[in-house]
Amino acid sequence: MFEQNKKTGTLYLIPTPLIPYSPETWEPDLLRACLPARNAERLRRITHFIVESERSAARFLSRMLTPEQYSNTLFYPLSEHSLDRDLDAPLSALTQGNDCAVLSEAGMPCVADPGAALVAAAHRAGIRVFPMGSDSSIIMALAASGLNGQSFTFLGYLPKSREELRKKLSAEGTASLRDGASRIFIETPYRNSRTIQECTIALPETLHLCLAGNLGTDEPLVRSEPVLTWKKDSFDIPEVPAVFCFGTPASLPRGDFMRRKTRFNQRAEKGAL
Repeated sequence: MFEQNKKTGTLYLIPTPLIPYSPETWEPDLLRACLPARNAERLRRITHFIVESERSAARFLSRMLTPEQYSNTLFYPLSEHSLDRDLDAPLSALTQGNDCAVLSEAGMPCVADPGAALVAAAHRAGIRVFPMGSDSSIIMALAASGLNGQSFTFLGYLPKSREELRKKLSAEGTASLRDGASRIFIETPYRNSRTIQECTIALPETLHLCLAGNLGTDEPLVRSEPVLTWKKDSFDIPEVPAVFCFGTPASLPRGDFMRRKTRFNQRAEKGAL
């Protein structure tokens, strides 16, 4: 049996909508429609939130909660600039019996997200961790890419240095050709064009490269082409939240191969009788 301290609160991991903020798209009724009812109900029961950005969290929660509920919320900032000691306050709230929720900037918390350190600390303290489901931009991008979804590796953010980035892309591209697994990574929107350019320089031309942006909106942008095609074609790449994938396109066995395999299996079964 797993042993967890029943006197502590529960740490909930609650996804936020992937839709980029604007007053129109984040109109309260539209925003609530993007969130599963179970998640929305849980939000209304929690007052302690661990957030990357207090401003983004305030925009989100002020639209999801009643004014009275929102006035009782407490924020614990946890970002890429946080230190170990920044875990103390939310852990203290949890050990005192308060339920807390981790909110990411967009999508599922704790994947390429500083909230993962809090989850690790919660496990060490015997605190219950409760992930709640919704959209994941990483899985959505892989599904839309047409690449191998059976075997894949998430690389998170790649190096910012051009030299280190090319070295990493070259190594992962070669490895992808060898093991057949897709590679997935993320980058900040204003680096989208640069990222595609570096991919066309460093990746093997036989691989396919996919840019999947604006996921979770009514106008997703998905383009999946051979690296060589990306290199030859010129097109505008918008500065929108995006996920990048590269690898070998998924495929099914050819019909003649399947017929030969079936005949082989039939002969093998006859020989066994």
